[in-house]
Amino acid sequence: MKRRAFTLIELLVVIAIIAILAAILFPVFAKAKNAAKQTQTVSNVKNIALGFQLYLPDYDDTYPLWSAAMGLTTTFNLEFMYPNLVNPYIKNGVNATTGELQGIWASPNSKTYLSNISNTYAYNHWTLGGFSSCARQVGFPLPAICTGRSQATYAEFADESYNFPANATSIASVAETIVIHDGAQLSRPPQYAIAFPTGDAQFIGVWGPHDLGRGPLSGPAGISTRTGAIARLQAGKKTVVGYADSHVKVVASSSLYHNLYSTPDWRGGLNDNKGWSRDWGY
Repeated sequence: MKRRAFTLIELLVVIAIIAILAAILFPVFAKAKNAAKQTQTVSNVKNIALGFQLYLPDYDDTYPLWSAAMGLTTTFNLEFMYPNLVNPYIKNGVNATTGELQGIWASPNSKTYLSNISNTYAYNHWTLGGFSSCARQVGFPLPAICTGRSQATYAEFADESYNFPANATSIASVAETIVIHDGAQLSRPPQYAIAFPTGDAQFIGVWGPHDLGRGPLSGPAGISTRTGAIARLQAGKKTVVGYADSHVKVVASSSLYHNLYSTPDWRGGLNDNKGWSRDWGY
């Protein structure tokens, strides 16, 4: 019996069906891959948050400095930064010699856009790690900002106790106070919008890598100077957050910003320092 070959029309129909199926399935696969990376980030942040909890009892229940070399030219060397200070309790991903951050310190939805030495998680340092460089232990005069901050401008952060790392007992609500989250190494609370109205929006340091935004991020000083992938991270919509009781959840990125900040897709949801300061709302 003679076999009949496919006609050109039949082949075109098959190709068209395959193309339609691909168009339907590829976005599904992409979403599944993104969800898996988000789940990995939740696990990473959970382990980091637990690392902070293990650090506390060995240091009189006091959070680590954001840098142990404040005021020196080595301030931002990884060997002195908070990831390395808590790394003995995690033992994963920190190479203080090369400055590389990998393993649990690399958010899979952010790291692809960044270098090996770039941090993809940010520490709530105004509240926990010492305001500005006020906690530095070297013999230089303190910055003027370390004294005389007004409550009208700095709200809770006017209190000079914020100059130094927080004691765990000073945190009024451990279940609601942010420790670490997707972001750019160091983050700043909503009060930054009032205290530093000319500061670039990039210094808020909150990213939303699990649902990238269109960018740019804008604030009181206008449009952020960051472009490209960083602009999309800043304008993202989902952020993984680790709290002072070490629980972790995914939140809307906008819920972490002052309402003076916005992107084409969202506006910040805060007009106070809820979740960011030691004693907000109490």
